[in-house]
Amino acid sequence: MASSLSNEFTDLKSVLQDEENQKSDSLRKRAFVPKILPDDFLRVFSAEVVQTNQDYTLAKRLQTELNQQIRLPASFEQHNDLIRGRLQIDFIEAKLNKNYGLTRMDPYVRFKLGTRVLETPTSFNGSKNPIWKKRFILNLPTDVDSINIEIYDEKSFTEDEMIAFVKYPFKSNLFDGVFVDEWIPLSGRLGEQKEGYINIHLFFTPIDQIRTSHQIVQNSMPPNPLNINNNQLIQPAIVDLPQGIFFNHK
Repeated sequence: MASSLSNEFTDLKSVLQDEENQKSDSLRKRAFVPKILPDDFLRVFSAEVVQTNQDYTLAKRLQTELNQQIRLPASFEQHNDLIRGRLQIDFIEAKLNKNYGLTRMDPYVRFKLGTRVLETPTSFNGSKNPIWKKRFILNLPTDVDSINIEIYDEKSFTEDEMIAFVKYPFKSNLFDGVFVDEWIPLSGRLGEQKEGYINIHLFFTPIDQIRTSHQIVQNSMPPNPLNINNNQLIQPAIVDLPQGIFFNHK
């Protein structure tokens, strides 16, 4: 009798073990275990690393856009009918009337000049008072007489949100060699010209002056740090402006 019970127990144990083995085999077949794990597997990135990656991605996207845009010919002499001159644009700061969202905004400027679309860096936590102090130097085509400016709030997990915008027509005195320092009213959800103001500086150099003489910036302006060959058309150049300025033109 004892031998019979022992045999039945052994048979039951074997059956349970077989079922367990079958379940394990089934789980192994369904589970995917990569042979090589990526270097960043289970790695926690710091805020600085995340920001660096975002900046790198933005820079690559802007470079791709620039490469896809039409490149201008190489000499003024052959194509002076296409280019009016060289335009310097400084985006200094903005005074906005509203901070949209529950946290402080991270504003940046996106602008279009002719076929070119460019952006300033982001003023993180700039909220209603972002400061950029960023200079752009570009060729001004003969058929372009205005600049479209948009201010966006950079988002981490959703699309960037446009805060304000303006289409600014160039004034005639700009082409007379006058340094323009202007606060431009912005439009947006609050209404036309009710979103605040953006401060930009403009300086134009005619094509004839570029062709015949070396560009010398006016006395109270910092020298051009780009060392541009004045016989060549330029691709967009971006320069960080010094802190604690700004110009005192009359």
